[in-house]
Amino acid sequence: MSCACGDAADLPKDLEPGVRYPLALTPLPGGTRVLVWGANFDRMYRAGKVRAFDTRSERWTGSDLEVAGFVGGAALQLSAAATPSAPVRALMTSRETDDITLVSFDKAEPLTLSCGGHDAFGRCSRTFPPARNEDTALSVGADPMGIEVRPWAANRWLVTTVALGDGRVSLLLADDKGTVKPAGHLGLGAGVIAVRTAPATGVTYVSDARAPALHTFTVRPDDANPTTKVQIVAGQAIALPAGTGSDFAHGLALSADGGRLYVAHRSPAALIAVDVAAGVGGKPRNVVAAVVPLGGLPSELTLAPTGPGGTELAYVSSFGDDAIWVVDPGLRQVVQRIALPHAPYGLATADVPQPTGDKDVPGGWTLYATLFGAHQVVALSIGAGPGVLGARRTIRGAP
Repeated sequence: MSCACGDAADLPKDLEPGVRYPLALTPLPGGTRVLVWGANFDRMYRAGKVRAFDTRSERWTGSDLEVAGFVGGAALQLSAAATPSAPVRALMTSRETDDITLVSFDKAEPLTLSCGGHDAFGRCSRTFPPARNEDTALSVGADPMGIEVRPWAANRWLVTTVALGDGRVSLLLADDKGTVKPAGHLGLGAGVIAVRTAPATGVTYVSDARAPALHTFTVRPDDANPTTKVQIVAGQAIALPAGTGSDFAHGLALSADGGRLYVAHRSPAALIAVDVAAGVGGKPRNVVAAVVPLGGLPSELTLAPTGPGGTELAYVSSFGDDAIWVVDPGLRQVVQRIALPHAPYGLATADVPQPTGDKDVPGGWTLYATLFGAHQVVALSIGAGPGVLGARRTIRGAP
């Protein structure tokens, strides 16, 4: 997906109540808020936007922020001491400006979003690399897409980004003040899309849209400089089934137990399950366990314990055929196809607390999907399992 977006100081601010061209969803802890990240896809406004909605009312809440256009991905930087007053931050990659933006928010009502400053276009200032940077070492590569944030040594967080345009994998260290500094990088070749790390083994997996394979590597703190540097060990790639097309692996998701990595794959169109559980000697097995055929262009995916007996189901958005495919990994088959118009893309699930305070919002397990072409986010109740689906609800204006 490409865009016509670009810097333009004379374009107006986006004052619309929702989020145009929503791409990414980031659920907040507790299941009561979801951040929505939008793209400045048609360059109508001077920037992209991030805003939150309340899952209990399914309405937009609090303020919004202007961010760089065409979000690639977003991830939370959560404090290990998750106290009510602990700050929560989210980091977003921008495909338009090749950088990372940090957004902070509190847990007050309504949710207030903030960032460290604003640039000449009115957007949140970039967090990394620095403004007017000419040092090639301070980079997240060309067209950064996927991002992962996880706790690290010495009260730091390891931020991993992957860049579609040049294949750069950037390893950054963030502190509790929101400062982000480079710690290492790896080159994998153009086409990388998403990144996930299996907690049990510490192996990181990267999807590749231009080759039928998953890249692997491990990261550990540098022995001499654990607060500023990391050591990267490249692993063996995992071969995936290859179809006749030239577009391969996209979104990634890990099972709740960490033993399965699910891949939204395009050629062939399928959900691919990879066994990444620890095997002999504690090393991951890293073998393809199942291939479930789908339709369209599988893009993103999310998981929820909404199958029989609380088993996990996978929900895969298909940008090309206006649908979400529901897969039971245990049965290795599609159990439902949810038709959604206007190019569903970003997905998230949340177990919404009950009672919600709104008679029209049932609570419980809910699937949220961005409708890229309609500038909407919709909610679907999925707690009753596949085949039982309530009416589609659209996130609305403030109460």
